[in-house]
Amino acid sequence: MSEPYQVAVEAMENRQARVTITIAEALADPVLRKTARRVAGEIRIAGFRPGKAPYEVIVRRVGREALVQESLDALFDLAYTDAIAQSELAPSGRPSLSDYTAEPISLTLVVPLQPVADLGDYRSNLRIPMPQVIIADEDVDKLVDEMRDQRSAWSPVDRPAQFGDMVTVDISGMAGEDQVIQREGWDIELSDTDDGLVPGLNAAFVGMAIGETKSFVLTYPDSSTSQWAGHAVEFNTTMQGVKAKVAPTDEELAREAGDFPDYAALRAHLRGNLEEERRGQAETDYRHAVLEAVVANAVTLDFPLQLVEDEQARMLEEYKDEYRNLGLDFESYLRYTQQTAEQVSEGLRPMAEGRVKQKLALAATARAENVHLHAEDLESEIESVARTMKDDQAESYRTLMHSEGGQMYLLEQLINRRSLDRLVAIAQGNPLPPDVHDQDEGHDEGQDEGHDEGHDEGHDEGHDEGHDEGHDEGHGEGHGDEEDHKDHEE
Repeated sequence: MSEPYQVAVEAMENRQARVTITIAEALADPVLRKTARRVAGEIRIAGFRPGKAPYEVIVRRVGREALVQESLDALFDLAYTDAIAQSELAPSGRPSLSDYTAEPISLTLVVPLQPVADLGDYRSNLRIPMPQVIIADEDVDKLVDEMRDQRSAWSPVDRPAQFGDMVTVDISGMAGEDQVIQREGWDIELSDTDDGLVPGLNAAFVGMAIGETKSFVLTYPDSSTSQWAGHAVEFNTTMQGVKAKVAPTDEELAREAGDFPDYAALRAHLRGNLEEERRGQAETDYRHAVLEAVVANAVTLDFPLQLVEDEQARMLEEYKDEYRNLGLDFESYLRYTQQTAEQVSEGLRPMAEGRVKQKLALAATARAENVHLHAEDLESEIESVARTMKDDQAESYRTLMHSEGGQMYLLEQLINRRSLDRLVAIAQGNPLPPDVHDQDEGHDEGQDEGHDEGHDEGHDEGHDEGHDEGHDEGHGEGHGDEEDHKDHEE
């Protein structure tokens, strides 16, 4: 008896293989006959009641190729798993159908393979100095000035108006016979950087004293969005009042800003907050720089393009979620920007490719550095996050994170974080803890499956340290099955 399948494999670039599966006629015949019975019930064949025409008659009526085409999904289900096992390939995700023949029956598939990552001698070569965080007096001065300005009050003054003052004016403006403005008791803050109603208006009030009247002509620029663009307007104004901004003294500011004992204590507090903020940002930037350096210096990071396409799709969903969380409609955004979702997705491609490379680098680090987790590590992380939430939100979060998808997502998040911690220690030249070859007791079963070369598509595509942790709490559930073959592309 002949082999049920003949399998031919051709290597392709980007970690893909072209697999041609020729199915023995005896194996395919029941599938074709089942399809023929379904088709017979959908068409009228002269001389036969619906669904009662013999198989050979149906084949003559619709054609063998059409029958095979109608049977493609079923033929795939029949042959794929055994044929891939026969080929000894390790797919990383769903294949796509690129071609088929009806005589003999064959399916040609493009199969994405497991990615390959070789980071080289990163332990010797990865050295990046941690930038120093320096808070200058000028940085604190800027914060103090902002606080002082926010707490300043307007107080009447008996002098001509200056830039920075708040003036109260009566104003009328005419463009020929047309009235442009008519206001009484209009308050205007005289900014020297904002032109206000029309260029030159604020400057025209500078120097006016209370009770003084003044007439002047200003022209709206042609580029103005006003209906008076390009028109000259004659303004008649009367200065009714002038107020200056009175800022609190140093000691008053210290008391108002938080009941600090003195101004020096306020400055020390601001300096500490600023240092903490910048140190946190510097650490985030540094971790990103370390990961980017590992990616840039990798000997090999080879992966199927399907990983990038999947990441693009995930990022597009993140965008939609962000708009929904803001109460906005993503479709309205598309109309406003005159883009399609496909164009937005294509714009995300470079970032998606970068994410995939980061994920592969972190997974390779986890393997090389023997990064492991225990069940209690997951539980500790869940409770740590839950404590920052309200009770109902915390319970929903716990339920989500204890689901299979949530556990896989969290597992990868923590392994990625610890892998990057390891890379950061290497980059700084810090002593490393010993490798954990013999500390596997109680270590979470299935973890190694998620980080070996053959781990499944969804886990390999999980969210990495290089991207906002916690941004996609629910995305861990997409741990795909490599037999998700219904996406055949014809």
